[in-house]
Amino acid sequence: MIGMKRVHKSSLSQGMLVHAEDLRSSTSVVTICGYGESSFWEEQTMDPEECKKLLERKAPVLWINVDGLAQLEILRELGNYFNLHHLTLEDILNTMQRPRQEAYENYTYVVFKVLNYNNEKDKIESEQISLIIGENYVISFSESDKDNFGILRKRVKDDKSIFRKKSADYLAYSLIDLVVDDYFAVLEKSGELLENLETTLLTNPDEKALQELHCLKREMLKMRQAVWPLRETLVGLEQSNHVFVHTEAMLHLRDVYSHVVQIIDNIEIYREMLSGLFDLYLSSVNNQLNEVMKVLTIFAAIFIPLTLISGIYGMNFEYMPELSWFYGYPLSIGLMAAVAITMLYYFQRKKWI
Repeated sequence: MIGMKRVHKSSLSQGMLVHAEDLRSSTSVVTICGYGESSFWEEQTMDPEECKKLLERKAPVLWINVDGLAQLEILRELGNYFNLHHLTLEDILNTMQRPRQEAYENYTYVVFKVLNYNNEKDKIESEQISLIIGENYVISFSESDKDNFGILRKRVKDDKSIFRKKSADYLAYSLIDLVVDDYFAVLEKSGELLENLETTLLTNPDEKALQELHCLKREMLKMRQAVWPLRETLVGLEQSNHVFVHTEAMLHLRDVYSHVVQIIDNIEIYREMLSGLFDLYLSSVNNQLNEVMKVLTIFAAIFIPLTLISGIYGMNFEYMPELSWFYGYPLSIGLMAAVAITMLYYFQRKKWI
């Protein structure tokens, strides 16, 4: 059920499946596609028993997509049918995994993150994707019940699609490539936010802009944590020489690797820009403070001689010469006005104001 808290495994027996994190879905939807050069079929179910029956249907390539990790029985059925190691099943349920790949005797396990920018919440949302790549099958597990690969399923349905002539490893490459393409969209959105923040910091460096800057720095760190390990994962797939990832798929994975490297470079550039924006914020705040201090200093400089004049004539000594003079008061006011005007003119000539 949703809201389930993390369970400590120290008190559990080996191989026991538990949800290690809060669930993001209350259901598990299994979509099974079987296809070949001249055939295609697709079935969807939420029932573990029906899922087991559908797995018996034969096809050159089998794609089992599981959206949501709520039903442990479905995971057990898949694990039993494809002889998946219990550590793999536990890693699928632990949605805090670092992107990586592991080669087993009868399959290769790959885990990575899909990223999407939520415009309503102004934040990057991540979701764990797990892939099981076998000889003629691919199993994909999504953390939520969102259909992340619907667009790819439509391509597979097309009779003229290149997928119909390819093996399971090409499908696995396409799933990874689709996720990496989404990284570019998130990166583009982050770039727009950076430009807007730069403009704001130049014109109005207030507390709200600083908070947005800290939030964007956090989001870029989240993206970096998702993308950096993926580069190592792709290198591991290429260098493993595993029987389930063939030479042709290796070439495509190298292309994905180059895209990941490009994304990493852009992330590092954006991180440098963020550091520069923090410096820009401090400079803008200091400039505003300097402007305020300059105005206060000018007022203080003008009122110092005026205070001296008013102080002298405010002492009220009995024998002060000007106290009984008829024009004493207007002369003192005029003198103070003349001093103030003279000082303002002098400051303006010096371009201090």
